[in-house]
Amino acid sequence: VIWEELQEKVFLHPTADNWRKVAAEFETLWNYPHCIGAVDGKHVDIDAPPNSGSTFYNYKGRHSINLMAISDANYCFLMLNIGAEGRRSDGGVFRNSDIGIHFNNNKMDLPKPTEVGISGPKLPYVLVADEAFALTPYMMRPFPRTKNLNFRKKVFNYRLSRARRVVESAFGLLVSRWRIYRKPISASLSTAVKIVQATTALHNFMIQNELLAPASERIYSRNNIEDSIALSQGSAFTDIDVRNTNACSRYAAEVRNSYADYFMNSGAVEWQ
Repeated sequence: VIWEELQEKVFLHPTADNWRKVAAEFETLWNYPHCIGAVDGKHVDIDAPPNSGSTFYNYKGRHSINLMAISDANYCFLMLNIGAEGRRSDGGVFRNSDIGIHFNNNKMDLPKPTEVGISGPKLPYVLVADEAFALTPYMMRPFPRTKNLNFRKKVFNYRLSRARRVVESAFGLLVSRWRIYRKPISASLSTAVKIVQATTALHNFMIQNELLAPASERIYSRNNIEDSIALSQGSAFTDIDVRNTNACSRYAAEVRNSYADYFMNSGAVEWQ
């Protein structure tokens, strides 16, 4: 009932105007232009479903379902995919989800590429992600971390990581506020999915309402983000394993290089 009542109110409706609003907040708060969300996935540990074999058995030696999420700049979840089997990887879950399919098929009504900054390069609107995801024209991931990584690429990786950490913080808040995630969920598979649906919807509802109040009156999102992230590492939330997702198109590589050049020039910030 909570999910059915709130889902249309607290999650993103994918329109060009709404994506622009998300991107404007990312640029203001996290200095990453044309960012329409930070994406990541977590294992939500559950009791092994009856007769499931190894279907939900993940690389950590636990049974789990996947929670794939795109977060905005304020730690709200824009879109979710809940319930994929724990044995699957981040990139695979995203690619085969309704969200990933719609992005791949250009059905998310993304704004057209425009110039960033003053006379900056014309760049598309993109998600930011870690190495578990493939580099595509709509998703930026870090340059491979090697000993020979030059300063330009290190700056890009830092700027991307700074924006991407909001989804880690969103997961951290979820775990720190909803204690059911402190240990494996002991319920049927369908009930476990409903629990995740309800808690994520309430998470968004409370943050969105608190954003209307002065910072001193906010309670739900007041706790230290670093502490929340640390808490999530010792909970029933675990990272999804990274698979080899290095394949990318030439255009996607050009987009990443354009962002890297922009961050080194007109888009530079003094503390990078």
